[in-house]
Amino acid sequence: MEKQGTLGKLKEKEREVRQKIIIDAARQVFEKKTYDKASMAEIAKVAGMAKSSIYTYFSSQEALYVEIAYRDSNHFIHDLKEKLKVNQPNSLQLAIDHFLDYYIHHKARWRMITHFALHGKNENESLEKLNDISRQLMDLFEAIIADSGYQGNTRLLAHSLFSSLSGILIAFRNYPGRSEKERISHMKRIGAVVEEMITALIEKALVRD
Repeated sequence: MEKQGTLGKLKEKEREVRQKIIIDAARQVFEKKTYDKASMAEIAKVAGMAKSSIYTYFSSQEALYVEIAYRDSNHFIHDLKEKLKVNQPNSLQLAIDHFLDYYIHHKARWRMITHFALHGKNENESLEKLNDISRQLMDLFEAIIADSGYQGNTRLLAHSLFSSLSGILIAFRNYPGRSEKERISHMKRIGAVVEEMITALIEKALVRD
């Protein structure tokens, strides 16, 4: 019995290692290419295994793409939560800065997230992972807003915050006629304006209440 248990653990460990190899290889490919330009054959080549072996662990290219986006988003949320634990007084500003800094630096990860926002199929079960991540992020933004004492529709304001930050990245990440440093500076300035607008809205609501 103990031998069977040990063997099972070894097989599970081997499975985890192989999945990591595939995910690392896919991440390398997706860092350079958009979803529609990448292929499982190319990922298999980078991973050093047969394409058929990848399908043992991931049913499709989309499933693999979702898994990477899911893991990266989990990492983003975990880091933000850790920062918020020690920076409560400036949580809204910190959340905005963290969101912009993370996705400015990890351009390919933002491209992966927006791919599903624009082209994802809601009926695909694998996309429920991304829906879960989205809910976690909205819950976190909503908690930040609620901690301010705001009594209005905190979920709606959380959605407004997310859409504002997403819009900054979509509109200005590749803004023509500016250097990379100028684009980043511009996006951060707009982020500061978003923070000021939401803070003013919250303060106005608190005075009214």
